[in-house]
This record gives sequence, C-alpha cells and structure tokens, in this order.
Amino acid sequence: MRTVAISHKTRYWQHYCFSNPPEGYRYVRGLDLPWHLAGISSEPFANTKVFLPLRHVDLYHTYNGVVANARPWVVEVESYLPRYQNKGHGTPLYNWALKKLAGKHCKGLVFTSQQAMGMNRNHLTEAGVDPVKMQVIYRAVEQFRPQGRDPRFFTIVFAGNGFYRKGGVELLHAFQRLGRAEARLVIISTLETDWGLCPLPGVKAWAEKTIAEDPRITLHRRLPHDVLIAHMRAADVFAGTTYQDPFNNTVLEAMGCGLPVICSDAGALPEVARDGVNGWVLSVAGRSSDDIAEELAAKIRQLMDDSVLRNRMGAANDAIIRERFSLLVRNAALDKLYSAALA
Repeated sequence: MRTVAISHKTRYWQHYCFSNPPEGYRYVRGLDLPWHLAGISSEPFANTKVFLPLRHVDLYHTYNGVVANARPWVVEVESYLPRYQNKGHGTPLYNWALKKLAGKHCKGLVFTSQQAMGMNRNHLTEAGVDPVKMQVIYRAVEQFRPQGRDPRFFTIVFAGNGFYRKGGVELLHAFQRLGRAEARLVIISTLETDWGLCPLPGVKAWAEKTIAEDPRITLHRRLPHDVLIAHMRAADVFAGTTYQDPFNNTVLEAMGCGLPVICSDAGALPEVARDGVNGWVLSVAGRSSDDIAEELAAKIRQLMDDSVLRNRMGAANDAIIRERFSLLVRNAALDKLYSAALA
C-alpha cells in the first residue's frame, strides 16, 4: 500500500475524491507549515507547501501549490500556475517556483480541464517544464437520483456564494420575466461580492429587495453540503450564467443530481456541460445583462413547457459523467500517474 499525502480537502469534491483513492493507495493529510495560524495569508505563503516530515509518505499530491520538499510530488491545477504572478514574472520567488515545476521531484501537473492546461502549457514549457508531465484529469462527482420534487411547482436552483459574478442578477431578471405562478427559485448563496465583478450599489439593493419581497424565492445563505444536494435533487433545473470561473463545480454537482443545467461558457464549463444535450451553455462575453436574462428566461420556459425535453436532458448527465467525471475514470488516470512517479 503506497501513501499519498494531500495538502487539504476543504471542498466537497476533494472530500469525495480523496476519500476514495485508487486501489493500492491511501490518502493521508500531509502536515504543512500552517502559515494561516500565524496570520500570514499572502499569496506566496498560501501557495507554497512545506510539508513536515512527521510521517512516512511516498508521494505528495497538492492543489494549486508548489511543493518545496525534496520528495516526489504532483500538483492539481484549476487555473494559472505558479500562483505568484501578482509578485511579477521574473521575481526570485516566481523563478524558484518554475524551477521546482521543471525539477526532478515534480512528477506531474494535473490540470482539471483542457482550458486550464491551455492557459499554462506555453509559459511552463518555455520555462523548461517537460510537456510530458502535463495532462488533464477531471474531477469526479458523486451521483444522486432525483428525490423530493413537488409536482405542483417548477423549481429552479442556483448555488454559489459569488452571487453577482455567477450570474445571480441575470437569473433574477429571467425569473421575473417568466410570468409563471408555478415557478419557484431556490438561491443558495451568501450574496457576497467577490473577485471579478463588482456590481453598482443600486444593483445590489435591487437584488436584495427582489429576493426579500418575492414569496416564490427562497434564500439560504449557508447550508451544509448534504442539504444543498437535497435541494438539487428536488429541483427541475440548475441555472447560473457565471461571468468568470475557472471550474464551476456546482454545475457538475447539479449534473450529478440528474438536473438539466443552464450555464455560461466561462472557463472550463464548455467541457463540463454540453450545449443542447444536458442543458444549454450560453455565451456571456460582450453581452448585456438584459440580453443574457432574456435568453435564460427563454431556456427555462422551454424546459417548463416540455417535460420530455427536461427528462431527456437530465438523463443525459449519466453518460457525460461516465465518460469524464466518474471516480473510476479519475482513479484509473491517477493510478498511472502515481505508478510512473514512483517507478
């Protein structure tokens, strides 16, 4: 039995994937220097892993971070690497990270999407990183069957704390345009403003007022993940046209619950959802908020009026997950990577 140390599993997909290792391996929590306990949250410290040699491990598997230890390691990447670009290219730390990625101890760069690999391949190759080290291994998603749906209503679910960046305003406008008494909207979000999009104060005030005053809209600011999944299983469609996201995992989780999904073409989402197959992938770049809302309303209305289409799109998720996002596919790829790294 080989031991692979991981840096953390704070997200649900990490809990699922790292609780179910490839055969012949076990995952343990690698103890790295706890910068956060010292109140240090700067980018270089957060994305540099220095593991303490308190237990025997054969391999380190980290997430978005560069490992300083002189031991075999692989890194899983969802966006840009190394994550020291705010310090500027050519700085000593940035150059050190590139040398570590090109060095003998870094055995693999696992990109969570083709889009992420495309962002990184050229500059890493130019820095001396062997492109043979680079491959795409998708996340795996746990699957659930629909359960608890109320046939009296048509329920739309949105999940994501970056409400405005993830298309929350557009969904509210679309919901208003439906004009259907049976429509219900469940929003699971802290309604926070995070990176990438800062709405005007009037937009935020309108959104909060709309949510508070419409009895058809239910807001849950924080929910345990199993309760979030229960809401997805009881819904009819997942909708969220995010403007920026490297990999919007809630779309994949909605697919795991058998929901048609209406998402945007941001980041890796065109690799996750398939337009016209298990939902729709809407273009958002360069379009007005009203235009996106209008198209979103039309797609939701189409699903409301066509139960055959809705059922077909929901059922199409199984084949997509089987092909790309199953634990079997992920672990088979990781088994090959780990075996080669430790050969």
